[in-house]
Parts: sequence; structure tokens; C-alpha cells
Amino acid sequence: MATGTLSTAHLPFWLNWLSSNRPHYEVTVGVTDSARQFVSTSALAALTGSPVVRNTWDTEGELKPVHTRLAAEYDGIIVFPASVAFTSALAAASGDSPFHLAALGTAAPVVLAPTFPPGVLDNPLVTDVLRRLDDVPNYHIVSPQKGTSRSTGAETDVTAPLWDVIGVFEAAAGHPDRGAGTPETASA
Repeated sequence: MATGTLSTAHLPFWLNWLSSNRPHYEVTVGVTDSARQFVSTSALAALTGSPVVRNTWDTEGELKPVHTRLAAEYDGIIVFPASVAFTSALAAASGDSPFHLAALGTAAPVVLAPTFPPGVLDNPLVTDVLRRLDDVPNYHIVSPQKGTSRSTGAETDVTAPLWDVIGVFEAAAGHPDRGAGTPETASA
């Protein structure tokens, strides 16, 4: 699942990396409405060979709602990048969107890769949000790394590289990369 942050603009690069390094993974990308401001869904579909899932209650002819399908049919959920809004709503157990309900309703690993504007990670409210999420047994937080804010030039906390996130997912799912032989499915 991709949320609305400037880091989402880099998702095509990361999906290309993933297809080169984990060609056996079957990936479905989900995008929030705010993520669509930063990346083309056509590009995401072309890179994954799979239709992009929108964070909508409209089932578009599907028999199962989006949240039920994502929670039940995937080996895990990766939120990359995870915005402040998404992580805060998830920590509050918000059922306001299908993506939040999918993450709340799955027993599979949920790996979150937060990215924050300058100073946000230092706020005790955000620290508490991350702590609460990290306390959920199947949730895994991949800590942001220091980087430069594109809007201010200040040091900030940016999304960890996807190879770190995939490593956490594979460890949480109980398997190392198995090579090109076994397909895995994950919602990113």
C-alpha cells in the first residue's frame, strides 16, 4: 500500500528493483487517493503486471470487498511509504478506509515503512503512535532513516530503502528469500 507522501514518487524505482531481485514475488499495489497525487497508477500496473487496488468501498464488480480480499488473500501487507496520517489512523484502529480495515483484520505480517516531515518523529504523539503499532504482534515498523527534506532542505526522517523493508517482511513471514521458484504474494 502506498500512501500520500513525496516518497511515493519513487515507488516505480522500488518496484523495478523488487521485480529484479524477487522476480518470483507476485505484487499487487494499493494506493490511497493522496498517493495518486505522487505516482501514476498506470505505471504501477505496468511494473507489477497486476491491476492497482484503490482504497475505496466500491467493489467494482468484485465479489469480496477490498478490505476482506487484502486481509485474507495475501501473504502480507507492506505500507511503503507510510504517511503520518495513515500510521496515526491505523494506531487509532480506524476503520475509515478499506486499507486500514485490511491491516487491522489480517493475521499476516503488516510491515510499515514510515516517512515523516522534519520534526514530526520528535513529537511525543507520533512516538506513541509508533510504539502502539509496534506492540501489535504481526506489525513490524521499519525505522525511517535520516535524509534531506525536499521541501525545507533540513534533515528529516525518510522511508527506509525497500530492501530493508523486504528483509523485515521475509523474516516476519518466516522465510528468507526462497529464490525464483516459489511465488509469494504481498500487497504493497
